[in-house]
Amino acid sequence: MDKICQNFLPISPWEKNVTSRLPGIQPLEHVDLLYMVDDAFNAQMSYRDFLIKEKRSEIFYLSEKSLHSAQELLESVIAILKNNSRYKIYPDRIQRPDKKIIFLKEDNPIIIAGRLIQEDLLILHWDSNFQEHILEGGILCFPALWTLNEKINKPLSRIHKPVEQYNEKITKSVQRMFNNLKVDKPIWRANWYLYKDPELFSPLSEKFSHTTEKKYFEGDFWLRVERQTLKRLPETNAIVFGIHTYVVNKKQLTLKQITSLKNYSLNK
Repeated sequence: MDKICQNFLPISPWEKNVTSRLPGIQPLEHVDLLYMVDDAFNAQMSYRDFLIKEKRSEIFYLSEKSLHSAQELLESVIAILKNNSRYKIYPDRIQRPDKKIIFLKEDNPIIIAGRLIQEDLLILHWDSNFQEHILEGGILCFPALWTLNEKINKPLSRIHKPVEQYNEKITKSVQRMFNNLKVDKPIWRANWYLYKDPELFSPLSEKFSHTTEKKYFEGDFWLRVERQTLKRLPETNAIVFGIHTYVVNKKQLTLKQITSLKNYSLNK
């Protein structure tokens, strides 16, 4: 498959302290900014359609008790897309910006949502046994070094166990953030990785480790940035975690971006 990447990177989370450190949360200015359409839309959506067809068991899971939340999620996505002139909305179907028609009743609601937008979508609910939110379902076409199947029905602290920086203090801070998230006040954060290639579908089991190598800077490399959003659904109280993936080649970065990225990596 051809390389799928954006022509430029609109966010540089490593450049500011408030977004470079964990958890790096910022308020989202408007709910319409939850789901973005960028210059890689057509290629990413075509790949998403392919992955949903060919690797469904790897990229999709939904517990039966979260079906209502998935339907509410789909309805919330459609409500936002109605404000985007690139989409054409009909009672039973939606035409994407790439002209592809998606029928709204032909599959699981979270699959439909994942075929309408570039974002991967995960559903989390509060669990009184764990005293944390747990991951109960999602569509994850573009995993960045993790797998959906290993994280399903796990609490946040267990999900992030392989993340070295995710200590007890961060765990409590993130859970507090989830608990306090307001329906009308979505938030966002971002992270980034260096890769040798631009492959979007990059699952990796917890059995294996991955280290971002500084030596990548000395040659050609790809930078992958995830713009992550959190939104609470009003009816089911579920938390929706959205992931918009940007992949750009070293050549697409501005001089300021690549200089600040090198400095951040060297001083980390």
